[in-house]
Amino acid sequence: MPGGKANDNVLRSDQRIPKLRTRGRANRDKLLGEAQRLIEASGGQQPRFSEVFKAAKVSRGSAYRIYDGIEDLMQDLASSWMNSFVHYVHDFERIDQPASWAELSDQLIVRAAQYWINTTATLNALPRVRSNTPDNYRAAVKDLTRVIAGTFDRYFVMPQISGWLSTLGMYTSLADSIFADAMRREGHISEQRIIEAQKICNTYLSFYLPARLKPKQPNS
Repeated sequence: MPGGKANDNVLRSDQRIPKLRTRGRANRDKLLGEAQRLIEASGGQQPRFSEVFKAAKVSRGSAYRIYDGIEDLMQDLASSWMNSFVHYVHDFERIDQPASWAELSDQLIVRAAQYWINTTATLNALPRVRSNTPDNYRAAVKDLTRVIAGTFDRYFVMPQISGWLSTLGMYTSLADSIFADAMRREGHISEQRIIEAQKICNTYLSFYLPARLKPKQPNS
């Protein structure tokens, strides 16, 4: 497992959940699960809050003690999606030492694309939420950059780079924008779009990284 720590950022509803104890947390999980299922079943349409709590078999009063409404729930769903993405990248493994940082970057881009593809239906309903960048979503993005930094550090002797985490934040944003544009324009992420993301992201990193980095020895 690469270096860097994948943290679960608390969701917006966690501020209310402690008052509701275990049952409240269980209801929150039911609401999030049913919201995602309804989104996927409808091909990406955002459901009404009443549809969600009825499908989850959670009473109206209990649902509103956790969320103000569907927009509030969607903020949690966006944060939950990003937290899962952080763990997905954190679990990235390679058997062989990558020949270059560009090769490692290419593999990370492929893995990101796979996650996008696997969660397409949910993502279709999240653009507005993601563009509003709730605090928990932003915190999860920061976790993602730390995980990616740890992945580079796992395989290579990294130089001191001023603002390296910010650089990786832009790196992830570039890939995210390309995949979002692919979904908006073509409805899927093609091999050509993945190659486009790899080229653009590696070109960006080349402004900050030397052409070659010294590989780390196994277990170093």
